[in-house]
Amino acid sequence: MTVTRRLLLLMLPALAIVMFGGGVIDYLIAVDATRNSYDQALDNSALTLASLIRLEDGKLDVLTPEREGAQRSRFDRQSYAIVSPEGTLLAGNAALVSKARSTAADPLYYDASAAGRALRVVRTRSQTPAGPVTIYLGETVQRRERAERAMLVGKLSVDFVELDLALILVWISVYVGLRPLRRLHDVVEASAARELRAFSETEVVGEVRPLVRAFNQLLELLQDAAASQRRFVADAAHQLRTPIAGLSAQIELLLHNPGAAALAPELSTINQGIARVARSANQLLSLARTEQSSLQSEKFEPVALRPMLEELIGRNVDRAESLGLDLGAELQDATLQGDIWMLQDLAGNLLDNALKYTPRGGHVTVRCGLGPQRAPYVEVEDDGPGIPESERRRVRERFYRPSGSAAPGCGLGLAIVEEIARVHRATLSIEGGAGNTGARMRVRFTPQGGNVT
Repeated sequence: MTVTRRLLLLMLPALAIVMFGGGVIDYLIAVDATRNSYDQALDNSALTLASLIRLEDGKLDVLTPEREGAQRSRFDRQSYAIVSPEGTLLAGNAALVSKARSTAADPLYYDASAAGRALRVVRTRSQTPAGPVTIYLGETVQRRERAERAMLVGKLSVDFVELDLALILVWISVYVGLRPLRRLHDVVEASAARELRAFSETEVVGEVRPLVRAFNQLLELLQDAAASQRRFVADAAHQLRTPIAGLSAQIELLLHNPGAAALAPELSTINQGIARVARSANQLLSLARTEQSSLQSEKFEPVALRPMLEELIGRNVDRAESLGLDLGAELQDATLQGDIWMLQDLAGNLLDNALKYTPRGGHVTVRCGLGPQRAPYVEVEDDGPGIPESERRRVRERFYRPSGSAAPGCGLGLAIVEEIARVHRATLSIEGGAGNTGARMRVRFTPQGGNVT
């Protein structure tokens, strides 16, 4: 779940509560204002009713629809009452009078019922030549209730639209606000796994700069630690090469000394062990140099794969013959931007693995060329025991050797290939060979960035 969506989900309940609370308050205020408006209109109607009162022969009289020949009134007899100054009901419904509260407020509004109908009643006083009369006028509450329902539906609709707009605005704000972090994420993702390159603080907004600054400080510590480790490995491997070379030379001299003929088998075994130690030291030195060169891709130069592999195959023909292997080549022209020494190490380790693990009578084939989208590749295929799918990820790890492996080595060959491929933005794939026997290892280089010529 994205940060934007998570923030929206967290804010949704709070926004809904705020909107609901504000809607309730607005609704109550609107209902109160509507009731006041209806009450004021009812009071004005009561004043109109007062205009029907006449003084005839010294007595008050009301022009009502019940009196023959009188002006027709628009007031329902059940919804009004007129009381004389003496307290006598002049006209209308006495029930309205009985429901009135005894208070001096004028006008006075209250709720009542007449003939089974709920009414809103106003009591007001009006001056006449005979003295003040009290007028009670009621109206049914249906119109008020309809108006209140309409206001409630309208308010809920408006609140719903406001909530949607608020969520959209929050989403836009969060999306725009997190854009610098997304750019930083893209920069981190575009960097190689071990490419500890500092991030630019000028390309992000001020709020994110402390985070970038902290990242850069952490990267500096990691760079120092990684550099110290590489220096240690390189120094140790370099220091081992001289005494190992001396030991190998002494053993060679003893093997050619007639006086040591009785010890020849033991000396040969020791010499083979020294050779393996020497190769391990060289591989450690190669791995350290590869890691140290991981940030120097700008120094890459065009490298022609075909002549490089032809030279490599020429150096290993005698070794293949001594092992009883058929070493072949299927080479096509292909050029890429890279480091010639690292690419030689990459191809050399692939070929060395194939020669070590392929049994006598087997075949090893080295290939290069342009694959799909004109991407350069280097491939070594053999018909040896192959690598099970469950092991194909682990054999790339440093110092890992499959269980039951009898071939000499320390488990650094494919780790070096993987590291060199990473430096060149390439990928190492491990598959089964032709006929599902042996192994096919291919390093595919990307055609982007001018790698292909």
